Amino acid sequence: MAFIIPIIGGLIMYLVIHALVRSPGKVLNAKFVKLGTLKGKTFQEITAACGQPNSVSATAEGVKVCQWMATGYHIALLFDENDVCLGVSHEAKV
Repeated sequence: MAFIIPIIGGLIMYLVIHALVRSPGKVLNAKFVKLGTLKGKTFQEITAACGQPNSVSATAEGVKVCQWMATGYHIALLFDENDVCLGVSHEAKV
């Protein structure tokens, strides 16, 4: 019986830590979901709702790749030369 209490305590601690670590990613994902369809939205509209991207890079075709990342969530969006979103390049939820 004495060994059951530490097992249950460890399981509860794992679940709490797991939820806290993944919380930033869930919040970021919820912001993007709230925006709805991203294609056609401007960079300014997206950053106003979701914050600045963690990474910005350019492709050989002149397309800008912007990435937002938080523990448990990552999204990469493509933007044209007028800063209009062309769509989602990559999205991962862990």
